[in-house]
Amino acid sequence: MTAQSHAAPPMAAEGLLFPAPAPPVSRQQALSALEQRYPGLWRAGQLGRAGGAAVCPTGYDALSAELPGGGWPAGGLTELLTAQGGAGELRLLLPALGALAGAGRRIALVAPPYLPNAMGLAAAGLPARQLYWMRPPAGAGKAAQQADMLWAAEQVLRSQAFGGVLVWLPAARPEALRRLQVLAQAGDAVAWALRPATALRESSPAVLRLLLAPLPGNVLSITFHKRRGPVRDTPLLLRLDGMAAATRAAAWPVPAGAPALSESSSPSSSDAVLDRGAPAAPAPGRPAAQLA
Repeated sequence: MTAQSHAAPPMAAEGLLFPAPAPPVSRQQALSALEQRYPGLWRAGQLGRAGGAAVCPTGYDALSAELPGGGWPAGGLTELLTAQGGAGELRLLLPALGALAGAGRRIALVAPPYLPNAMGLAAAGLPARQLYWMRPPAGAGKAAQQADMLWAAEQVLRSQAFGGVLVWLPAARPEALRRLQVLAQAGDAVAWALRPATALRESSPAVLRLLLAPLPGNVLSITFHKRRGPVRDTPLLLRLDGMAAATRAAAWPVPAGAPALSESSSPSSSDAVLDRGAPAAPAPGRPAAQLA
């Protein structure tokens, strides 16, 4: 017997409609589509975008040009690191804090190392009624004070009732910073953690990490250790206008009725922001002066 093939004949394609092949998508088009779909993505050679989150203006065009989105990230944690307090970190933040206060937002100062000066802050556009000063109780050990202030900062961020939060953290474990970052990400506050430069040895979940160093002529050197964008090899040299003298450190004005010493140890200087002559720790048996 001869084997015969029983395969079915091929079907005719007449009358069937097939969609036209899509035109090839270029690499640039594919990348642009991804950026629009996932705003949190950015290319290694360019600054990241803010995506759906807002940013707070820095008040300095040169600095804004180096930050993703063109300002301080809202809904994220920024670390400002200094070798010593008074490097100009508060002068750097005054325009942003003034913008937040002008928008009617509250600002929290958590564990500042020196006494806040209400008059100087008001002169900088930060009225006392919008400022909340938090400090640890007298007599507590350093570890207990740090734990209390971290808890306070977490509650401030969790409340979502503040537009700006500054927390001074002489020592903090990465998991503590991670909690602050997660809480900041859940709201729209601009959160700054002020830490010593030695913290650069540790990893950080902050979205922005800057090392600050003062230079002669009221110039602040800003080194970008972490940002959503390309590496910047050289520091940004930013002149801080409004500083009375190059040798003055950033200080906080004191509440009315409290003794105030400016950075130059001259009581007549009312534009200081932190009083470096008075520690922020409360004296035992004496009620603390209140800002708000």
